[in-house]
Amino acid sequence: MRFILGIILVSISLSSFAQFDYPIIEIEHTKLIATYSLKWQEDSLNSDFIRQEDMLLFIGDNISKFTSIDSYCFDTITRKVKSWDEFSMLTSDRNNPLPHSAISYQIFKNYPIGNLMCLEHTLDGTFKYKENIEIFNWELAGDTATICGYKVQKATTDFGGRKWIAWFSPELPINDGPYKFNGLPGLIVKIFDTHKHYEFELVSIEKPRQKLMIDYLKKDFIETTKQGFFSAKDAFRDDIIYRAKAAGLPSKSQQRAARNMKKRNNPLELKRN
Repeated sequence: MRFILGIILVSISLSSFAQFDYPIIEIEHTKLIATYSLKWQEDSLNSDFIRQEDMLLFIGDNISKFTSIDSYCFDTITRKVKSWDEFSMLTSDRNNPLPHSAISYQIFKNYPIGNLMCLEHTLDGTFKYKENIEIFNWELAGDTATICGYKVQKATTDFGGRKWIAWFSPELPINDGPYKFNGLPGLIVKIFDTHKHYEFELVSIEKPRQKLMIDYLKKDFIETTKQGFFSAKDAFRDDIIYRAKAAGLPSKSQQRAARNMKKRNNPLELKRN
């Protein structure tokens, strides 16, 4: 059962809160907030189990930040925590459980200039890596449609071992989109791979109701390369039984956790270079 794997992740990850009051690095004012719905097939062999989360794209004049709504809410709440006692009260309040997300990454476009900066929390710490922002070779098509009330045009690209179909809107002249996608003459309103394992679709776009900064918490990042980060994630997957044992779970639960981890076999980026 999946809750067994969740117990392991929560049990181990509490150590990541040993330090409080991380400095907040403010980058730029948010001009627009785009909300996307992400649907994905976690197990490539099970098309009946589709996960869904809502995602946020904070858009500034030069920089953007992409993260899940639940991660953003969790971050907003825990930024106020000053001690273990406060954190324990939050985690033990069954009437107001903390939001939990299956998406642990934050992606910053054009920060630093010309780069994508990726922050992703794992049980071993928060990793940080950069890659060139110009990683997409788009082919524009003549097909048009209307999605989410906007006139859109079709484009295709190859990325991460998948073929992608995107619909972007020239009515929204923003060179951006969900996840790492960018580089089209209009905001990407919808994008999916040809197997429909991952699909992002715009839900809304609006101005923030109050002053809002694009920012992040400056933690003790593990700075690495993209390949180094994904290798670390693979090592964690291979080490899940040891992790389950360290969390105090019995042998049957350890084996169940290993089986559940094997079902998480369909990452968005199948190829890492």
